[in-house]
Amino acid sequence: MRKLTLQDMVLVAFFTALTALGAWMSVPLPISPVPIALASLFALLSGAMLGKWLGMLSQVVYLSMGLVGIPVFARFMAGPGVLAGPTGGYLAGYILGAFVVGATVEYLAIRSKATRFAIGLTLGSLVIYMLGVPWLSLVSGMGLKAALAAGMYPFLPGDALKIIIGTVLCLSLVTQLPRIWRSPAGNRPARQAEVE
Repeated sequence: MRKLTLQDMVLVAFFTALTALGAWMSVPLPISPVPIALASLFALLSGAMLGKWLGMLSQVVYLSMGLVGIPVFARFMAGPGVLAGPTGGYLAGYILGAFVVGATVEYLAIRSKATRFAIGLTLGSLVIYMLGVPWLSLVSGMGLKAALAAGMYPFLPGDALKIIIGTVLCLSLVTQLPRIWRSPAGNRPARQAEVE
């Protein structure tokens, strides 16, 4: 990862704050220990807009803040107990999910930015479930099928909407505020394909 500039640090802090704000805007589900929250949208947007490394860094900062006791998680909770609980896998998935979105948007050799953003956000969502559902199953003692029913299936319609909204937001941001779209120095085949 390249050396961080002041603008990089500001953008990382901004997406960290957005993720916390999204977590606070959560709705509990009676059928699941996992709430509906906008935090996952902002976590994935961090990767799409800041690139794989800065996006991942914003989520590492977010989880670190929660670990040390700053109430940035859903329902204004904090502490290691939250990560050890049923939502811990989803929260850890924010880090890897942001990285996957950023890498997909940066390296997927497709000219259409909309397609790259949509595929990246979809893959990032899947990564969050790949970490979240097995952890939910392990911590809660429910089987994998029950964990899927409680921790994934009810959220799929909302995730589809988040991907659509996220794609539109990304396209709007790179058009209106192109300097916010960060990409690490070095190999940028997806971006280069657009200008060739």
